[in-house]
Amino acid sequence: MQGGSFMYLVRKKTRNRWIKQVHEKSSTVIGKDYSCIDPHIKDKRIILLGESSHGIGNYSSAKIDMIHYLHENHGFNVVVFESGLLEATMCNIFLRDTPAMEKIQNCLLDIFHNEETKPLFTEAWAQNVQVSGMDVQPTYPLISEHMLEWARMHTDSDLYESLKKVEMLYFELDKEIMFKITKQLKARMKMAIEEYQKVILLLNSNRKEHMNHNDSRMLELIHQGILNRVQWLEVNLKGFLSSGVLRGRLMYENLEWLMNHYYEGEKVIVWAHNFHIRKSQTLFSKLLGIKSVGYWLQQNRPNDFYSIGLYAGSGTYATQLRVELAINVEKKNHLESLLNEATNEHVFLPLDRSDQERKYRMWFNRKWWLLESGMMGMAPKVIYPQDHYDALLFFKDVHPPHYFTRDGNEEE
Repeated sequence: MQGGSFMYLVRKKTRNRWIKQVHEKSSTVIGKDYSCIDPHIKDKRIILLGESSHGIGNYSSAKIDMIHYLHENHGFNVVVFESGLLEATMCNIFLRDTPAMEKIQNCLLDIFHNEETKPLFTEAWAQNVQVSGMDVQPTYPLISEHMLEWARMHTDSDLYESLKKVEMLYFELDKEIMFKITKQLKARMKMAIEEYQKVILLLNSNRKEHMNHNDSRMLELIHQGILNRVQWLEVNLKGFLSSGVLRGRLMYENLEWLMNHYYEGEKVIVWAHNFHIRKSQTLFSKLLGIKSVGYWLQQNRPNDFYSIGLYAGSGTYATQLRVELAINVEKKNHLESLLNEATNEHVFLPLDRSDQERKYRMWFNRKWWLLESGMMGMAPKVIYPQDHYDALLFFKDVHPPHYFTRDGNEEE
């Protein structure tokens, strides 16, 4: 037998062994039944739900179903989005009676503006779920307007006027930051930081011992939101690279604040990109010094959370500009290629190893390419899956979300 043929047979035998291992470990998700996750999360306070791309509608639908299941069966009552803390948390406070589409468009980042996200704001069961965010970057100014009106009614005039002035400046600056940061813009950003520092002092002086619980809770939330405003300006003053390094740490700190103060004692589900929920750094992240929310949780709460990466084997996705592109995982070194061969279903695949399995060469004991989206579309990330996730949720075929436009209509 020639050497090439022999190596082909060895590779085929190895791949067949991996496929068998996937069969043995995976659980098919049937409908909205996520009971397959039960043995893995019974003692966890935090569930991290990732996604290889924000532009896949199947992910959002599955996450809503999983949130429903975790809420009804395991007592998870808080969903924390990869979106601005202040706007997302205040959404159901100020916009409770507003149509779901308008809530989403004014409280969450554009990546969540789709029909698939709406059930979290419309279904009867979801009325008992709190929506929040962990990002420091803002979304849109409508919530700020409601916050200012609350401050006018419940705090002194100095705080209200100071907050109003700097919030108007802040959203002007945020628009300009998206294009180009000039010396003049930096000077105005530094001025806004100084004004926010004055607001923080006024917020502290407005906290009174006799203040009722709801007002005190609102002031705490505003205080954290104002700190985020300052942090977002400081991040952008440092430049694009520094913003990537700092953002993960700041999101983690916001998540800790929510769990330790605002939602003390509650179980939390985090909805974010796979990039933010991975427990370890990729080689690229190490080179840049980027540490994710999952990384910080692994350092500080290793037994409190469960991280699930979402990946797809075929279909189409939407870029950040909502351009639809095909998913291509035909090469054998793509993990999605192996999973395509191993299953025709939507499957849950835990990555934990039994004592017996540690003796054998499991499929997740090697590096794989896994396709994930970034600024320029999909590109493979080379990782050991079990180092970054506790489990995978794999979708055989996917499609983009059904987006709606800023005027409140669904896109064609």
